[in-house]
Amino acid sequence: MIYILTREGWPFNKEWKEDKTLFQYVNLEYFVTQFLFKDEPAKVHNMRHEDTLVTNEIIDKILSENPDIKLFACDLDCFQNKQSLLSYDEHICKKYPNVFFIFFYHELDLTLIVNENTKKLNNAIYVLNSFNTSNPDLLDGKVFPYYLMNAYTQKYYDRMRNMYRPNELLRKCKKYNFLNGVHKPHRFAAYQLIKKYDMLKDGFFSYLDYPRHSKDEGYIKQTADFLDMEVNEFKQCLSTFEIPYLLESFEPLTAAGIFSAPFIIPPIYSWQSYISITSETNYIEKTNLVSLSEKSFKAFTGFNIPLIYGQPNLVDYLRHLGFDMFDDLFDNTPTHNKSATFEKLEKNIQTINNMSYQELHNFYTNNLDRIYHNFNNMVNRSKEKQFNQIRSLTQSIFRK
Repeated sequence: MIYILTREGWPFNKEWKEDKTLFQYVNLEYFVTQFLFKDEPAKVHNMRHEDTLVTNEIIDKILSENPDIKLFACDLDCFQNKQSLLSYDEHICKKYPNVFFIFFYHELDLTLIVNENTKKLNNAIYVLNSFNTSNPDLLDGKVFPYYLMNAYTQKYYDRMRNMYRPNELLRKCKKYNFLNGVHKPHRFAAYQLIKKYDMLKDGFFSYLDYPRHSKDEGYIKQTADFLDMEVNEFKQCLSTFEIPYLLESFEPLTAAGIFSAPFIIPPIYSWQSYISITSETNYIEKTNLVSLSEKSFKAFTGFNIPLIYGQPNLVDYLRHLGFDMFDDLFDNTPTHNKSATFEKLEKNIQTINNMSYQELHNFYTNNLDRIYHNFNNMVNRSKEKQFNQIRSLTQSIFRK
């Protein structure tokens, strides 16, 4: 029997089971029952938000009282202390060696980092967003990027591939797209560089500010400190801050507009621009941590050249996953301090700015095989290297 412990709430929409939309969050029940074990009986416990969160002791109780459980898939969002579960997993996996565990977490939580001991656990895998990349080979076969899994749960990707046929005659009207949602200091810094080189006119650019940010003194100081500005200096800058929206759409781009198809850049923008500039959710200077969100994969699904910045080892890890990061166009050297990070970003933005539309078009069309490689890697490699690997690992328990 399969036991699935998951959490009801906004990420889990029943319509997803009908594949009617591109969705940002993977439904654990759907993933296990539809993609891994269609023919195996499953007991699903959906916790409501008002329910008391479970503890490690409750998991012990469930497993001890149900000896027929072969696979235990749990959403870490159900637990009172998610970090304690990840430190407890070695005990629970050894105590129940005939049960295969899938530890599943769909949000960005920088505290959920799998350590060296996970490689020793033969009956557990992790689906997380945050990884310690000091030894990326350690992750293979044990830790699976949550958002990369999304590719093979969505049928529309193949349709996108079939409808998009770029060639040397298909000219794009913008050099880049750079869609930003929640206001963050490192995104504000990137926006300043875009304005410095008068590049708003050359891209599909959005930046959503929220009124509370201009009134939150703590957030203002945090942003000012990040930008190495005095608070009053930043307030003056904020008072004249232009919030650009995508004017080519029928209505201003709102938060709902950005996230209506959250795993892709809307084709009207990605297919009419050459480069996708991506600011990852988290910016950390000195760390081996990589925290991936759906943003890092949007360039690949949108047939764009990627320019992604975030944690120091982010690009290296994407390259480890098989993506072409266009190192011949951009400087993707890891940087471990804020000054170097934004000097490198400025250098890369200058590269875009210094290329004429014709030069950029020629580079893009001369490298279409690499563009398609990234799209295919997003869809096919994830299925072959992740989905089939997970299924192979977990199905062995039903042959015992």
